[in-house]
Amino acid sequence: MGRVLRIVYRSIAAQLIKQAGLSRATATTGAVTLTQRFGSALKLNVHLHMLFLDGVYVISESNAAPVFRCVPAPTTTQLQAVLQRLSQRIGRYLERQSLLVRDPEHDYLQLDALDEESACMDSLHGHSPP
Repeated sequence: MGRVLRIVYRSIAAQLIKQAGLSRATATTGAVTLTQRFGSALKLNVHLHMLFLDGVYVISESNAAPVFRCVPAPTTTQLQAVLQRLSQRIGRYLERQSLLVRDPEHDYLQLDALDEESACMDSLHGHSPP
């Protein structure tokens, strides 16, 4: 789970930094994560609850204190891109660990259905701050 958490964090952080128009060399962000190992029926259901900053800290070369810069809420297209990237990266990692076998006819996650049913992504977008 630690490796999957790193993949998720780095993907979301990269999107925030990119959205701010900066690079990983000049900006950083932060998050708090709770790893939940069970669902409401107390069955094994490992998943992550993450709270990300709604911006990035700009790092200066002069060793001055970092300055926080807010970024706008992600668009549905940006959320879909991050979701696709996460799906591919986690799928590749699980393949390397021999925990997943790739089906050559299908991608890890197909977002075609989300185009027709954008309500799913819209509800996610609704949880992002303005």
